[in-house]
Amino acid sequence: MSDVYVIHASEDDIITSEIVALLKKHWDVWWDDTLVGDFIEIVPQQIAKTKCAVAIMSVHSTVKETVIDEMRLARDAGVAILPLMIDDARLPYTYGSLTRVDFRIWDRTEGHPLFQKLLRKISTLVPRRMPSTRPSSVGNTSLSLPAVFLSVSSHETQLAPLDAVKALRVFGSPTVLVSAYDLWRDRRPKGIELELEEIRAADGIVLVDSGNYEATRRGDAEWVADRFHEALEGIPHDWSYCFDVMNPSPDPAMAAHEVIEAVRRDARATGSNVLPIVHAHRTTAGFVTGQLPGVVKAVADALKPSIIAVAERELGRGLIERAETVRALRRTLDQLPSYQPLHCLGTGNPWSIALLAAAGADSFDGLEWCRMAIDHATNRLNHYQHYDFFVYQTEFSDSQVTLAAIDDDRVDYAGKVAFHNLDYYRSFAAKLYEHAHTDRMEAFILKILGDGATNQITNQLPGIFAK
Repeated sequence: MSDVYVIHASEDDIITSEIVALLKKHWDVWWDDTLVGDFIEIVPQQIAKTKCAVAIMSVHSTVKETVIDEMRLARDAGVAILPLMIDDARLPYTYGSLTRVDFRIWDRTEGHPLFQKLLRKISTLVPRRMPSTRPSSVGNTSLSLPAVFLSVSSHETQLAPLDAVKALRVFGSPTVLVSAYDLWRDRRPKGIELELEEIRAADGIVLVDSGNYEATRRGDAEWVADRFHEALEGIPHDWSYCFDVMNPSPDPAMAAHEVIEAVRRDARATGSNVLPIVHAHRTTAGFVTGQLPGVVKAVADALKPSIIAVAERELGRGLIERAETVRALRRTLDQLPSYQPLHCLGTGNPWSIALLAAAGADSFDGLEWCRMAIDHATNRLNHYQHYDFFVYQTEFSDSQVTLAAIDDDRVDYAGKVAFHNLDYYRSFAAKLYEHAHTDRMEAFILKILGDGATNQITNQLPGIFAK
């Protein structure tokens, strides 16, 4: 018995073989390329035993009697039929009401949004036998995965929020995270709305955080959900995180319910596309990471968000332990019908990003770019005053913005460090994306962390680099 039966015309063998190869990563797929024997007997048997029929619809297949007959056999057997339109052909009249997937602009990759849509549709009919794979982007957005958001905050950074946003806009950063705490009416910098709008106009993604990071560290008890809602008013953004449930219930079902209700509350109040943040329950002994996977899965299943977030600091005491927790989260999320991107809040260290991406996380955010000075050669963070020893690296930048900042007296010291760091993160993000989508994360981590750390990771996290 097959999970998926593929109906097609022989004229479409090439594209059909590509689709089948990708579907086989997730299900048992049958098509007639290896058929031996009497097809008049075998085809009806295979169709009667399958769980879903994917029909490749083209100018060739829509007029072919054998294709129409196979679709009729599937319909008569009560098998769901999912047409894929690969050109401008029309569905045969009796099948015109079927929900279809338009594959005319499919780029022949698994990560393309159209193929991900196909996977989601099949998953509603047939559970996957193999885990889903990370898509190249999130839905119909410009956000590529894995992604690194450059964060902006008024708390312990070298750049004020407006200056930080201006630097990100000038540099052309594609992903920006801004704290709602710094956007509230009594703190909102004049002109920040225009800066954020220009970032979005350049196809950048603006994500607004809840502001609880700043409020907690400042001991600001007046920062509540209503003020968060007010902070979002008039702010150009693509997504916002919900106002966190900082102390979730120890009961996993109740903890999931609390997050779901927080997201729905904030969405109603703001009209924004609100994303969930799931925190770990905390006891006197520390964070309870064991219940996180179940809570995260329940929230994702209920809301089907573009991204779901967890706080890195709550995933374990050390990076190895945090990577193991991310692996547990990914294994649990992979039980869902479609791939669920996972965000690690407060993760800006290149070492952490590399390892947690290998473990299954998809996006990250951090303030390191406006707090530290990065040594491009070793991928290590240094005190921002140590930038003096890395100026020579900046001089080899491919970015004209970064090069211009070196000798521009209008750019102060902290600004020069920031552009040096932005140059690093742009290159780092591009390499991370490339290695993640070519199954070479072990090579990437070897380059970032070195031999010794890579060997330790392999020993303590066996199977983390398995394809």
